[in-house]
Amino acid sequence: MRHAWFIVLVTTVLAIASDGTKEHRDYVPDQKTAEKIAEAVLVAQYGEQRVTVQLPLLIDGSNSEYWIVQVAPRTNGMPSIGGGPAVWINKHSGCLKVMDHMK
Repeated sequence: MRHAWFIVLVTTVLAIASDGTKEHRDYVPDQKTAEKIAEAVLVAQYGEQRVTVQLPLLIDGSNSEYWIVQVAPRTNGMPSIGGGPAVWINKHSGCLKVMDHMK
């Protein structure tokens, strides 16, 4: 009888342990989510007027780890890369870093 309980206990522990090894989905899985997060952070940091006049934000998801979302200064109505504030958002954890000036 003790042997049967031991087998049940070991089987249960192994089942629980194997469930814990599953990878979670990325917290920021797509461009739309990254844009919303970055816009909220940028507006809070720099003010709504400064950010909204330069919408839409430029979004780069080519890095496998981060979304880079930046306010794009406009020249003759055309966005230019660099020069404005940006938010780097970790795709997997959602952690972010705000940069005052992208190069």
